[in-house]
Amino acid sequence: MNSCDQILTNKELQGEIMIFKCKSIINSNKKQRQTNITVLIVLFIGIISAANAYESKSMNKISEIIEHKLTIEKQGVGIAAVIIENNKISYLNLGVANKESKQLIDSNTLFEIGSISKTFTALALASMVNEGKIKLTDPVQQYLPDEIKLPIKNGKAITFLSLANHSSGLPRLPTNMPFADPLDPYADYTVEMMVEFLNGYQLPREVGEKTEYSNLGVGLLGHVLAIIDNKSYQGLINSRVLTNLKMDNTFVDLPTAMLARLSDGHNDQLKPTKHWQLPTLAGAGAIKSSAADMALFLTAQMKQQALNNDIELSQTITADFDDNSTKIALAWLNISSENSQYYMHNGGTGGFRSFIGFDKNKQRGIVILANSAFDMDEIGHAYLTDKLDKVAMNTPVVVATKNLVKLNGRFELVPGFILTISHEKEQLFVQATGQAKLSLSALSTTEFVNQAVKAKIVFEVDEQGNAQSLTMYQGGQVLPGVKL
Repeated sequence: MNSCDQILTNKELQGEIMIFKCKSIINSNKKQRQTNITVLIVLFIGIISAANAYESKSMNKISEIIEHKLTIEKQGVGIAAVIIENNKISYLNLGVANKESKQLIDSNTLFEIGSISKTFTALALASMVNEGKIKLTDPVQQYLPDEIKLPIKNGKAITFLSLANHSSGLPRLPTNMPFADPLDPYADYTVEMMVEFLNGYQLPREVGEKTEYSNLGVGLLGHVLAIIDNKSYQGLINSRVLTNLKMDNTFVDLPTAMLARLSDGHNDQLKPTKHWQLPTLAGAGAIKSSAADMALFLTAQMKQQALNNDIELSQTITADFDDNSTKIALAWLNISSENSQYYMHNGGTGGFRSFIGFDKNKQRGIVILANSAFDMDEIGHAYLTDKLDKVAMNTPVVVATKNLVKLNGRFELVPGFILTISHEKEQLFVQATGQAKLSLSALSTTEFVNQAVKAKIVFEVDEQGNAQSLTMYQGGQVLPGVKL
């Protein structure tokens, strides 16, 4: 549900995109409400729309980068994005929601937003705290039925705050998830299973001692808040967030009438994949939304007009997270760089990736929704730190089959963990022990990447081009592999 959750795992990728490009600029001047439309026919097609008489240089650059990633790097099927600068909103829509029907992405297309859902759960929590219904420091146990016994360490109980800022000590995922369907891994996880896990789990450290990202923790938070409000999670989010922000195109449980708006999700071979269901851990990643609605959510986060006190509380820094430059509020991460300080969260499900971030001092924000396993986080961070010009736009190369053959083999990174390299025609693949096969794009005859899991593999070859060893780079790790 979060793109940070992705390791070398099961995804597939390959495909073509046709894009139609048109620009529409809507003038918000009270005396002039005409819409000027310029249609540009190009080889690839997509849609860019800029609202409120505004088209920024930033959006033009973002459009250029995303179009390159879709058409040249083959890193996606469709993208909907929003940027806000100084009260002015620009929308960018590129590619398609459905490859078969060629249905174009627009600002009302629905995407799974994955772990960005956590910021909605945190906002509902803040609403209940400000209402006086609960306190952040309250032990969650006192609001649970008797059959649920949350673990305690050294007398310190799990609190609402510790669930919202990932310091509860609960793991990323419960160990009793059945994973009956790897393409929809949360679908068969029941409340009864969660209760069974919580009743038997022992915390590895005291509550609040350390932050560790936990889908289980925020999923539990959403579950408990819904119990307290005597609503479903959908009802909780509707009453405490969506209605107040007039977000009528955002859903947990998608109505049948809205199914036509829901984009297909795509794996790392750009093939349609299953939508995720999260019946028990909905608070961690079950929300579907559109660019238009996320623009309302982003505006509220930056301006704090509606739900002012609740948003302010949800953005209050509560702990350090990972390193000195990153802190955590209630779900929101706060990142400090050399010239910026901004809030952000990202998300990912089986076939979708999402990013939201905003700098309140500079009054700029961005949302990027993608309907494939390739995230666009780099673009979001680059926009917020004025580094769009540094975003890499690679041009994959074609390596002849006769050369790919020479790279095939089994390479051991650590005892028992092996990467198997294989090829089909002019496509190279990697398969890690116990995981599915992933496609690799060539940057040169010896350098290959899978952008969906952010992994790069560099082969060391002899004079004839035969692989002797390899090195995998992923998540800051450098892992050499010896050929078996």
